[in-house]
Amino acid sequence: MRTQIITWTASRLLKLLGGTLRWRFTDEAGYMQRDPTEPLLVGVWHNRILVLPLCFEWFCRRSRRLNILTSASRDGALLAHLVARFGMESVRGSSSRKSVVALRLLQKRLEEGSDVAITPDGPRGPIYEISPGLIYLASKTGKPVMPIRVDYEDFWELRSWDKFRIPKPFSRVHICFLAPISIAAGNEVCMEEQRQRLAALLS
Repeated sequence: MRTQIITWTASRLLKLLGGTLRWRFTDEAGYMQRDPTEPLLVGVWHNRILVLPLCFEWFCRRSRRLNILTSASRDGALLAHLVARFGMESVRGSSSRKSVVALRLLQKRLEEGSDVAITPDGPRGPIYEISPGLIYLASKTGKPVMPIRVDYEDFWELRSWDKFRIPKPFSRVHICFLAPISIAAGNEVCMEEQRQRLAALLS
């Protein structure tokens, strides 16, 4: 009951905040027209995820399924319940806890036709550094990665490891779905080059 109250309140506050923001949504990926039976991976920095539930609920086709990798911690449980209120599903786990199980479940979700979203520098950083999970999953499944770039005109920045950002009311928010990129399996040097390329696109 406590979790339901917290997530209901948080979802209402998030929608109130979102209603004040001046949105700009750019779909360079053609995500809105993409065949729902062709799933992809989604990457976005950990400190920019706050507005994504609103973005997917308000701007994206509801015919597409989206699974989000959330932490196995208590905070991750709250996030899983919160995003469920916006029509999203969750897979619990991370790069540090239950990683093998989580990656297998994410691969299963992709096979079932669901898009999969991962914050590649989560759940504990380092900030703006891509952990192996997203690169591994993309190379193993052959599914492309759609980077999402989120920019706030004005925001509060928390004193957390990721310097989590909260857009200020009435400020501009620009969300850009960038063209998906393929991650090919290869040697260590090749994978590192692709990791750096993805990080540059997200920044």
